[in-house]
Amino acid sequence: MAGDVMIQGDRLVLRGLRPAEVDGEWQAMLAGAADPVVSAVLTDEAAFRARLARSGQLRGGWLDLAIDLDGTPIGRIQTFVPRGRGLPPGTFNVGIALREHARGKGYGREALTLLTGWLFEHAGAEVVGSDTDEDNHAMRAVFRRAGWTEDGTVAEEGRHWAYYRITRQEWQAMHP
Repeated sequence: MAGDVMIQGDRLVLRGLRPAEVDGEWQAMLAGAADPVVSAVLTDEAAFRARLARSGQLRGGWLDLAIDLDGTPIGRIQTFVPRGRGLPPGTFNVGIALREHARGKGYGREALTLLTGWLFEHAGAEVVGSDTDEDNHAMRAVFRRAGWTEDGTVAEEGRHWAYYRITRQEWQAMHP
């Protein structure tokens, strides 16, 4: 893929992170690690910063984008390859984190929908999936409202996560 990914929505822009925003993303990662429904394992800081230096570029199943509202990042959305389990060709795993002040306003659903559509239209996705803590009712509602369906659980880092997914065929039926 040539150039950086930028996806324009009605209210949001998904774009590469600016170098000055990486520290804020690391601080948000640290804050999220304290919340048991957010993350299973804290990422290594050097690896995290190196990954965000490539923000906006899809490489090897990894893509990190800022969720931008009126020029200000309100969170981050990404595709990634889960530790210890590869993904079949055409399968993408998505993660999303919104700042607390941005939650409950539909931004998560819009960002998820924008990225999902882009993955099907531009990245050759056949399946887009994600897992979330079974007690993360807000995220589970976002998945359902975006048309994703629950498809079992995933065991990782000694925990069970609810797994959601949507296929290309399901997406195309919703977005002809």
